[in-house]
Amino acid sequence: MKKFINFLKTKRIAFASLIVIAILYIVMLFAEFVAPYPASMSFGRDTFHPANIRITKRGIAAQECRVLDPVSWKYARVKGKYRRVTFFVKGEPYKLLGLIPCSRHLFGTIPDEKGELYPVFILGADNLGRDLFSRIVYGSRISLTIGFAASAVSLLLAVLLGGLAGFYGGAADWSLMRLAEFFMLIPSLYLILFLRSLLHTQTDSGTSYALITLILAFVGWPSSARTIRGMVHAIKREDFILNARLEGIPPAVIIFGHIIPQTASLLIVSVALSVPGFIMSETTLSYLGLGISDPAVSWGSLINRNISTLSNLQNYPWLLAPVLLLLTVTLAFNFLGDALRDYFDPYHAVFAGKKFRQKKTHAFGEISRTAPSAFDISATDDAEARPVSCGTQPENDSIASVSAPDVQSAYPAARNLLSVENLSVTFTVFREGKRIDVYAVRGVSFSMQRGEVLGIVGESGSGKSVTVSAIPDLLPQNAFRSGRVYFERTELSALAEKEMRTFRGKKIGMIFQEPALSFDPLQTVGSVFFEALRTIDKSCTKDAAYEKAEALLKEVGLPDPRKRLASYPHQFSGGQLQRIGIALALAQGCELLIADEPTTALDVTIQAQIVSLLMRLQKERGLSVIFISHNIDVVSRIADRIIVMYGGKVMEEGSAESIVRSPRHPYTKALLASSANFGMHYTKERMKSIPGKVCDPSAPERGCPFAPRCAFVRSSCATDGRSCPEMKIDGGAKK
Repeated sequence: MKKFINFLKTKRIAFASLIVIAILYIVMLFAEFVAPYPASMSFGRDTFHPANIRITKRGIAAQECRVLDPVSWKYARVKGKYRRVTFFVKGEPYKLLGLIPCSRHLFGTIPDEKGELYPVFILGADNLGRDLFSRIVYGSRISLTIGFAASAVSLLLAVLLGGLAGFYGGAADWSLMRLAEFFMLIPSLYLILFLRSLLHTQTDSGTSYALITLILAFVGWPSSARTIRGMVHAIKREDFILNARLEGIPPAVIIFGHIIPQTASLLIVSVALSVPGFIMSETTLSYLGLGISDPAVSWGSLINRNISTLSNLQNYPWLLAPVLLLLTVTLAFNFLGDALRDYFDPYHAVFAGKKFRQKKTHAFGEISRTAPSAFDISATDDAEARPVSCGTQPENDSIASVSAPDVQSAYPAARNLLSVENLSVTFTVFREGKRIDVYAVRGVSFSMQRGEVLGIVGESGSGKSVTVSAIPDLLPQNAFRSGRVYFERTELSALAEKEMRTFRGKKIGMIFQEPALSFDPLQTVGSVFFEALRTIDKSCTKDAAYEKAEALLKEVGLPDPRKRLASYPHQFSGGQLQRIGIALALAQGCELLIADEPTTALDVTIQAQIVSLLMRLQKERGLSVIFISHNIDVVSRIADRIIVMYGGKVMEEGSAESIVRSPRHPYTKALLASSANFGMHYTKERMKSIPGKVCDPSAPERGCPFAPRCAFVRSSCATDGRSCPEMKIDGGAKK
C-alpha cells in the first residue's frame, strides 16, 4: 500500500481523486453521524430555504432567514440573528453502522430557550423543507454502492463468459459472442428501461435495489466480455501459456490463474469506468420514476424530485448539487482508473533501486562466463546439482558418461523413442473475407532413439516449429493435424486432452524460442517451479519445491539460485531466462527435450553457453533432444542426425557427418553455402544467399517446394518432389 501511495503522489490529479473518493465512501459509511438530520425529516416552514451557513467572529453559525413571498419562496436574511453551529451535537437517535446506539451528530444547532430548533442548511432545503446535504449523504449509500455491486456482478459475468469463449473457441466462442452481440445491438438505455418496466411493481427499496443491480449487470457484461475474449484469445498463444499446458496445468488454472491476471490492467480500467456509468444509469432510472422510491433516497431520486422544472433551477440553483456531485465522482473514478492501470501494469511497477542493481549485476554476470569459441560445445559449466526429493526424477547415473554418438553401444536393445508418420498440419485462416488453408507441414516422417540428438534445420516458415509443436499437441484451435505420432509405442495423436497431459512435461519437455515470453510476467520464478512440481506431486510443499528448484537452477548454472527464486522474469537477462526455461523443462523428469530455437535473440557468447549446457545435460541425464535452428553449422556439431526441412516437407535426412560433407539435395547445399564461416571477409569473398522467396504455404508447390529457387530444376520436379538426384552445384542457387 505504501508503494501505491508513493506512486500516486507522482500523479497529483489521481491522488486528489483518491482522496475525494475515500472521503465520499467514509461519509457514506457514517451517514447517520455526518448528516445533521434524518433524510425524511422536514421543516415545513423552510421550503426551498437557501444555504444559511456563515463564518462569524464567534465561529461558524447559521443565519436566520424570513420568508418574503410564500408563493415564490423568496427569503431575506435577518441581520444579527445567528444560531451557533456546534460539533458533536446531540440530535435524533440512530444506530451507528446499524449496530451502535448513538445520538451525536457531526454538527448542528442547539435549540433555544423555548425549545425551538432553527436548522443549519449547508446546501439549502428542498420543496418540503428537508435538508439537501443530509439527503445527499443518505443518498450516497444507494448510489455509490449500487455502482460497485453492479460492476462486480457484470465483471464476474464478463470474465467467466469472455474467458471461456476466448480460451476454448469453437462452438462455445461462437455461441457466447452471438449472445453478447444480440444484447449490444439494443441500445443499453432502452434495454434497461424495458427490463425495469417489466419488473415495475410495488416493491420496497431493498427489492428495487437488487433488481436495479441485476439489470445493470445483465446489460453491462457483453462489451467487457468481448474485450476479455479478444485478449484471452491472444494471450493463450503466448509461450508461457503453452509451457503451462505442457506442464499439465488444468485449463481452469490456466484461464483464471495465468491469462485473466494478464488482463488486470483492462479489468481495473473497466471497473473504474463502469462504476460511475452504473451510478448514472441508476440516476436515470430514478429520474424517470423507475428506480428508488420513497422513503429511500438516492442521488437519482433527488434529481427527480427537485429538478422538475426550469424555474426550479433558476430560482433554487442549489438543487443542482447532486448533479455536480455525480460529475465529480465520474471524473475522480476516471483519473484513479488511469493511475491504477499504470501501477498494476508489470512493466510500470515500482521496485527498489537495490533490485535494479542486482538485475544489472546478474545480467552482466552471464556474459562473463565466456566460452573458448563461439560454438565450442566442449566448454561446460562447473555447476553441480544435488537433487532433492519432490515429485519424480529419474536417476540416470548409469548413463551419465555416455556420449551422444555412442547410443547404439549404450542401449543394445534400443528401440524408437519417438516415431512420426506422415504428419501434416493445416491452419484455417480468413483473409479478406475468404477462408484459406495454410499447409504448414506436409507428410513429415522421422524417428529417433533414446539418447539421440536430432537436429532440424531450415529457413523461417519451413515448418520446423509447427512439426515439434504437433508432437505434444500444442497447436492452436484453427489447426488440423493428420498422421500419427508414437511415443514409447503410445499413439499420442489418438489421445484425448486429459490423457495427453500425462505426457506433457512428465515425458516431453519443451524450450521455446523467446525466453522473455516463456514466463508469466506476474509470477516469480519460485512460484512457477512450485506450480509445475505440484502438478506431478500434490503433496509437494513449497519449501520442498524451492529446494528442488534451487538444485535445478544450480544444475543449469544460474548464480545465487535460492535468492533468484523471488525475482520476476523481467529481472533476468535473456541467457538467464533460457537457463531457467531449461531447468523448468527438466523439473518433471522428461525423457524427450524439444529445444525450439533456444538460442534465438541471444548474443553469440550466450548462445555457445546455452548449447554447451544442453549437451552436458543430455549426456548426464541420457536425454533425447530435438534441436531446431537456422544455423546448420551449429546443429551439425551437436546432432547425431539432421533433418532438413523446406516448405513443410523433409528435403533430406541423414547423419550429421553425411549432411555436412556429402549433401545430396540442392536446398541442403544452398544452406551450407550461405552459412558464414570463421575467417571470411567481405573484401575477399561475398556472402552467398539463396535467391527468391520462401514458398507460400497457402499456395504450396505440387512437387518439390524448392523447385522455383533451384538452379537445377527439372520438369519432373514440378510433379514429383519425393526424390532429387545428387547434383554438384555451388550453393544450389541460380547465379
